[in-house]
Amino acid sequence: MQYFVKRGEQSFGPYTLSDLQRYVQSGNISSTDLTQSEGMSEWVPVSQVLGNIPANAVTSGGAAAAPAPRRELVSLPPNWHWAIVLVLGLVTRQLFNLVWALIQANWARKLTGDNKPMVLVAMYPAGMIAGMLMLTLFRHSPLAGFGSLFIFAGAIVYIVGVFSIKSAMEEYYTSTENIGLSMSGVMTFFFSTVYIQFHINRIARWKKTGLLS
Repeated sequence: MQYFVKRGEQSFGPYTLSDLQRYVQSGNISSTDLTQSEGMSEWVPVSQVLGNIPANAVTSGGAAAAPAPRRELVSLPPNWHWAIVLVLGLVTRQLFNLVWALIQANWARKLTGDNKPMVLVAMYPAGMIAGMLMLTLFRHSPLAGFGSLFIFAGAIVYIVGVFSIKSAMEEYYTSTENIGLSMSGVMTFFFSTVYIQFHINRIARWKKTGLLS
């Protein structure tokens, strides 16, 4: 039987009964969070389904194990279909993809608690603006070459930022919400935000159906 978990306005899952037990013991899910499965007419506390599992798991030696720090479940960013992201990127000459990458990076920051994805991705538009200003203000000066350098450096840092989003997703979805997510480095390099959105769509389907397709 598959269970969904609700915390405030956010819902997560589906999870098996053993998944619920494991996440409660690790602290990722609270026994006071609400859960619902097929056949249940309303949401009930997780503790009611699991029979009030103790917060501290007991080790084989009989000593109570220290509870793991609770890691909040993170809801998905806007689940636009990847094809829409692709088309809007083409129509706007990749301007939309820059904005969308910032949204994805902000979400990835929440997955790991690390600001690295957001900072790196934001360096690209910053580098473009600085580069264009240099090219405009110093058009007939040797300093104009630094404008191209800023733009190129921003693009390199952006690629690193996209890969940091990939790493954050794989880390979160192989631990906190373990679905065994694995992403291609080649596809990430060539399709960046579109490829990341493709996997966000897959994760959203998993949350609704329990199937990762």
